[in-house]
Amino acid sequence: MGSSLKDSFISASFRFKKVDACYPSACRIPLSEWVVMDKITNGCICTSSRLNVSEIQTCMHLSRPAISQILNSLEKKGYIIRDIDLNDRRKIYVTATPRGSEVLKRTRTSYEQVLQEVVTRFGEDEMFRLIESLNRLVDIYERIDQERSDFR
Repeated sequence: MGSSLKDSFISASFRFKKVDACYPSACRIPLSEWVVMDKITNGCICTSSRLNVSEIQTCMHLSRPAISQILNSLEKKGYIIRDIDLNDRRKIYVTATPRGSEVLKRTRTSYEQVLQEVVTRFGEDEMFRLIESLNRLVDIYERIDQERSDFR
């Protein structure tokens, strides 16, 4: 791979990661926290019951440290509470507080407006192609990681 292709890919990856900064200042929580809050409040495709930390982690495709960091931040802000399952103390359930639900409701409109503007400017067909390409890229990374771990 040429160094300009590699550098361009790395640069674009970092620029994309900073996209969170483009959301309106009315949104008081970062996009990653907002998405986790949304899953806690509205459920996750993975499950229909109360969500525990590992279900959120699986649903969101986040590492344990990443989800812990997000949940710690949300808890510190008073947006969620964590409860230990009395039958299985290894399970920790997460619930939005009334304050967290209110923040989620207020910010949902702002996030959705920005996303709609992105889709309008980028084009719906292009957006679907981008999503498909990103999913393919992640699949490739995961296969490479799996292949390398098979040899360890």
